[in-house]
Amino acid sequence: MAFNKEEGVLNQNLNEETPLLSSSSSSTANCCSEEGCCQNNNNNSATDKLLSKTISTNLQLTIDSDDPTCQLSNQPWKYKIIALLCAMFLAMGSHFAAHTLGAMKSTIKKEFNISNSQYGIIQSSVSIVNTVLPLIGGIFIDAFGTIPGSILTTVLITSGNILVAVSTSSANLFMMILGRILYGIGSGTVVIVQETILSQWFQGRSLAAVIALMLTVSRLSSFLAQATVVPIARWSGWYGYGFWFSAMLCVFSLFVNLIYIILLKNVTTAREQKHCRVQHNVIKRKKSFSWSKLMYLPHSYWLIASMEFLLGGGWGCFLHINSELVKFRFGYEDDKAAAVASVSQVLPIFIMPFLGFFVDKHGKRTWMMIGSGLTFLISILLLEYTSLHPILGMISFSISLALGPVSLVSSIPVILPLSLVGTGMGLVKSGTNIGASLFDIVTGLLQDRDPQKGYTGVMLFFIGIGILAILSGIVLSILDRTVYSNILDARKSPYNVNNGGKRFLMNRKSRINYLYAGIYITLVITSWVLFFRFILL
Repeated sequence: MAFNKEEGVLNQNLNEETPLLSSSSSSTANCCSEEGCCQNNNNNSATDKLLSKTISTNLQLTIDSDDPTCQLSNQPWKYKIIALLCAMFLAMGSHFAAHTLGAMKSTIKKEFNISNSQYGIIQSSVSIVNTVLPLIGGIFIDAFGTIPGSILTTVLITSGNILVAVSTSSANLFMMILGRILYGIGSGTVVIVQETILSQWFQGRSLAAVIALMLTVSRLSSFLAQATVVPIARWSGWYGYGFWFSAMLCVFSLFVNLIYIILLKNVTTAREQKHCRVQHNVIKRKKSFSWSKLMYLPHSYWLIASMEFLLGGGWGCFLHINSELVKFRFGYEDDKAAAVASVSQVLPIFIMPFLGFFVDKHGKRTWMMIGSGLTFLISILLLEYTSLHPILGMISFSISLALGPVSLVSSIPVILPLSLVGTGMGLVKSGTNIGASLFDIVTGLLQDRDPQKGYTGVMLFFIGIGILAILSGIVLSILDRTVYSNILDARKSPYNVNNGGKRFLMNRKSRINYLYAGIYITLVITSWVLFFRFILL
């Protein structure tokens, strides 16, 4: 049986676009990739053409039915805008809750009568459970869709923060840790849900821009937490009201999730789309997940994961302590220290959308990653080794916080096939939480061992993180230019797109992934051992 030449090329391109799918069908397509190879089948040419068209159509439908973006990414903009708003506000309560403790570190230590190490345990209780769960959550979302994942995560986030708020009434440390663990289970996966939703609804030039908008709302929530929690406590006369306000925002995010579910249940199927089959079971589908897919993760992905481990963990840890750092280093009061520290999250609110459009048009992702590591390092040096106003160091940190997430998160859908985006996002988020968990515990230990309970050792630790992140970015930039056809840094043009050939190049099976997996598992075990060692003291 033969295909005509045009259909053979089409099927070959389809196989390149999905390198993790079976390529058996491509061998037949190659029969007629050269002119004149099917001349012996003249008597059956009409039948062959009919069968060829049928099989080609079936192959297209098989790929489309396995790809929910075939439906969602082609929906009218009136639905896309609703989906975008839901994705942006889905984790608003979660991000606000993430920084309520950091703004009130001194108050929490006083009210609960705990040390810096114990405070580090409270913070790491969020990230410790997410050393593994985001990977599991990403696999779960790839297999079952976003509805079950979004329901579970928002319920856990809400219930966990209600427990944290209740614990402030009796200064119950165990209840607070339990609430933070529940919150951590949900918060680690809700970001994966957000990113997967955006990857399904938006593709191509708009993806980085909408991811940037999502990150902007996230940073706005974090900024408001640092800037408002202490004033809420002072205005109300009790610090616990700040935590109750955080819990109510989580309830709001739960309602946003319900709106998104209603949208998915009622969205009109795009029957008129030429290349997409009607899919009545997109959000109800169940698929199997093959662990062998992880063997296709490219070297560039693991470099991105290492930068997320270093920078993501460093960002989170710094934001947990920067308010007290300013208070200790410069002698400010709690409210002024929190206000200055909140500047560290201001710039992402305003420049992330522009960075998203910049990445869509010009690329330069690895340059932005290097810039993020460099500005992180500069911020630490300014705060520790100069007498300049701390707001300068916070602004430098804020630049790092804007450059890094946009470039790192938007790179994953570029280098991975859609069948691995959820898992890839989950593994990266897991690495971020491994870093945050380890760094929270280490910085608490370093501060307790300081004769003045200060931050000298902590800042040296952050300097090391910044240097390693810069080196990782440089290696990734070289690798992208020499091996991966400049896919991350290339400008957007009709002749330079993220086509199937580039994805195929970057998703070959590699045994070195066993080494990467071993490093990942070692870091997970280390973080859990340290957590339980200090929580049981």
